[in-house]
Amino acid sequence: MKLKWKENDITKYVTSVTWSGSARQAARTVAFSVAYSPNDKSVETLDIKLGDKIVFYPDSNQKVHFVGAVTERNRSSDAGELQYTAKDHMIHLLRSNGTYRFRNKTPEKITEMVCKDIGINVRNLAKTGLVLNKMFFQERPYYEIIMAAYTKVYRKNKKPYIAQMNGDTLEVIEKGKTIPGFHIKQGERILESSYSENTDDMVNRVYVYNSSNKKIGILTNTRWANMYGIFQSAITVDSGNGKQEAMNELKGISKNASLTSTGDYRCVSGLGVIIEDSRTGLKGRFWIESDSHEWKNGSYTMKLDLEFKNIMDTQEEDEEQTSSSLSGLSESSALEDVLNQARSWIGIGENPPGSNHNEITVLYGMDAAWCCMFIWACFNKSGHADLFMGGAKEAYCFNVRDYYQARGKWGSTPKKGALVIYGGQGHIGIVESVNSAGGYTSIEGNYGDDVKRRDSHQNVLGFCYIDYPVTKSAEGSDEVISGTTVAVPGFVAQTGIIKDYTNYTYFFGRWNSGSTQKIIADLWGNNGKQGKNGIATINGYYLIALRPVFGSAGDVVSVVLEDGARFNAIIADEKGDDAGNQWGHVYSGAVSIVEFESLGNSETNNGAQLNIGQWAGKKVTAIINGGRYSGL
Repeated sequence: MKLKWKENDITKYVTSVTWSGSARQAARTVAFSVAYSPNDKSVETLDIKLGDKIVFYPDSNQKVHFVGAVTERNRSSDAGELQYTAKDHMIHLLRSNGTYRFRNKTPEKITEMVCKDIGINVRNLAKTGLVLNKMFFQERPYYEIIMAAYTKVYRKNKKPYIAQMNGDTLEVIEKGKTIPGFHIKQGERILESSYSENTDDMVNRVYVYNSSNKKIGILTNTRWANMYGIFQSAITVDSGNGKQEAMNELKGISKNASLTSTGDYRCVSGLGVIIEDSRTGLKGRFWIESDSHEWKNGSYTMKLDLEFKNIMDTQEEDEEQTSSSLSGLSESSALEDVLNQARSWIGIGENPPGSNHNEITVLYGMDAAWCCMFIWACFNKSGHADLFMGGAKEAYCFNVRDYYQARGKWGSTPKKGALVIYGGQGHIGIVESVNSAGGYTSIEGNYGDDVKRRDSHQNVLGFCYIDYPVTKSAEGSDEVISGTTVAVPGFVAQTGIIKDYTNYTYFFGRWNSGSTQKIIADLWGNNGKQGKNGIATINGYYLIALRPVFGSAGDVVSVVLEDGARFNAIIADEKGDDAGNQWGHVYSGAVSIVEFESLGNSETNNGAQLNIGQWAGKKVTAIINGGRYSGL
């Protein structure tokens, strides 16, 4: 191996080098140490600064090389070494965001365009020949834009792709090609090995939507669903029935293995390798998920994490907000939904004390140290599961740090909604607010065995920054409703918003005296029997019926839809039981969650006057209950 700093060969000063990368983290890293002894004149001190160019050659023929810049340096007073970390130019694609609207472009053309904007050279871009009708991205990292474009192709042709730096140039190639003429065998190279199985990435049901967000199909692996329960995903296709794309989305049991062996620079993430190890039963072709090569004390070893399937780092495009036919829109943030859920759990402890058991660990499905489970639950329970690690289920704080750090979403400045990571054995919280002096308040689970606010922070490693999308709230005096959030689980098959209604005018005056339904109806009548879009309203709030899981008659709610749109309402009635379904009325096997109080004037009126506009067909992701309507 050879290491160069600003074109100077410094290999002789280097005491150790670790060259590493991951198929899911894109940027490769070189971490190296150099001798340091300021009081010894025979030891030269290198003045390596942040931003300095580093070139690393892992092989003697110098055909493979790393080009990057120093991003971190550390000095340990007792070690006699200076430690440096350099990352390749992929970090610029991970940490730089852009907003783009593409039409009729291939993935390779999209890659050329975004790389040109940020000054990254490209070559060897996989030729797909597939023209994408339209793609929209709002403030997304350039790496995710590139991979989202190639994800569209992957779902068509089942060929996985990987973006990587070759020197200072970006390549996008087919992932998983096997290293030719190379085997890793027990007794020859393998020093240590292990094997495990899990269902963490399982997807056994896929909903397919067309470009108009209309559901056009469902694909289910019934055997997996019956054995492990429903793990659901959704995809959107530009054309066709989406069957092939849905099949490509299904994922079964994840089998993982790792091994440590004598090193070979060709073994890098994204490639396939032939392994024969009777101790773990590993025999055949496997794919390198992550690799770490270390040169130290005259030896060269490598550790490989292996996948049994050739899996692509898939990314999704953003959904472009269209203008609404409904007036009175005001902006709010998914951030408040997540924080509201965190606030609603303040005071929750372990039951019994010291047991690591409460409603949060039950929701997660595991009794263990639960600070990270609390963060996961806040996003999932508020209907924004995809904002936390791309929808992953995670209970280990340092894995959260590594995920956001690899995507350039890591820093030392507290921001509202950021995840704060602590050192030591690891701990995590979410920043609720930041004051003018730079201090902040966080909400943390398993902090003294409870969910608590925290103002004093020590041993903080840094902050993970979440990209919270802007959402819309319609009607209701422009109020952004906060309170208890009830998320609709992904396994609930929904009709989306349809003309599910009760003829409110017909039933006006027929409620039992003294009931909340009667009080609301009288208030509506006394206010002039107002309505909008064919729906009864009180002071701009739509009158609807919901199942009791979401609240009681008289509560103010915000109905959150899958595209970020919302509308505010008052629960005027509680839906009765329908085939035992706790979420709503059942139509042909799917559930309608919201029932509108229509302005129809007869029991048989067909509700044709309802104008549900851009809500039509949209699934409900959550209902935020803001408590009792103050006008009752």
